[in-house]
Amino acid sequence: MNSSGSGEGAVFVGRFQPPHHAHVSTVLAALDAAPHVLVLLGSANLARSIKNPFTARERHAMFAAALAERGADLHRVTFRPLPDRFDADLWAADVRSLAAEVFGPDARVALVGFEKDASTSYLRWFPGWTRLLTPEEPGLNATDIRAALFNRQPLPDGLPGPVRDFLLHFPQGRGFPRLVREWHAALQAKATAAPGPHREIRWLDVRGPDIYLHKRTQDIGQGLWELPGRPLGAGEGVPAGAAVFDHPSRSLVVPATAYVIRGLSPPEFTGELIPITHALLRPRRFFEDHHVILTRLLGQV
Repeated sequence: MNSSGSGEGAVFVGRFQPPHHAHVSTVLAALDAAPHVLVLLGSANLARSIKNPFTARERHAMFAAALAERGADLHRVTFRPLPDRFDADLWAADVRSLAAEVFGPDARVALVGFEKDASTSYLRWFPGWTRLLTPEEPGLNATDIRAALFNRQPLPDGLPGPVRDFLLHFPQGRGFPRLVREWHAALQAKATAAPGPHREIRWLDVRGPDIYLHKRTQDIGQGLWELPGRPLGAGEGVPAGAAVFDHPSRSLVVPATAYVIRGLSPPEFTGELIPITHALLRPRRFFEDHHVILTRLLGQV
């Protein structure tokens, strides 16, 4: 649905990694209350990981097939990818922009499935929107589904048929062994992590039209680009003038604050020069939030 006039609809935001029955039931309930539902597939700009193993396209296909299985009118449902910004205001602006694109700039919009209560932050981020409450459906949890997948355990009962079919075939993909290694490495890293706070220093090393990037060799994020960097020691001071990135969801293993400084990285870091224009067009080649850091500091927000 695309409209330049006024309309009405509901917006359902989530990562849906993967979509399950509770997600499907939420959309069905929203369709009972609104003529059209916009489903925003979060984290669409992030690389495959144990937290976000499925692309926006894959989640769209699973979700749409699961809705069709339940008899939903897919002409009344629109899917759009939504990037992670690791900034609440920028993220909320993206949600409002996508809603205006689909429903029209003057539409009456209701937000569904974002929070468990209508908090003051919800009202601040989406002024003029209403809250569409749908019945909560206990049971399946996407985290538990992913755990079963990576541990090669039987999938939970009650998954939508198309989602179960996709998950049963997913391990045959060439990238699945890497995700399994990442899963076990992340469990080990969490179990052995020192008490926080966890801090790291990163370098934004721009050299003319290129940027110097390191390709990870560890099991966590193997093969992905990252800004060169290292952990900051417990007694080590924060570099002067560093940009701070401390969103609680930015790190895959334990919450960590990144202090990013502009300049040449120390010579002990190995890497490669990548054209900036090439790097900016490939967000899903980057580890964690490093593409977001890159775009923010280069003024590409």
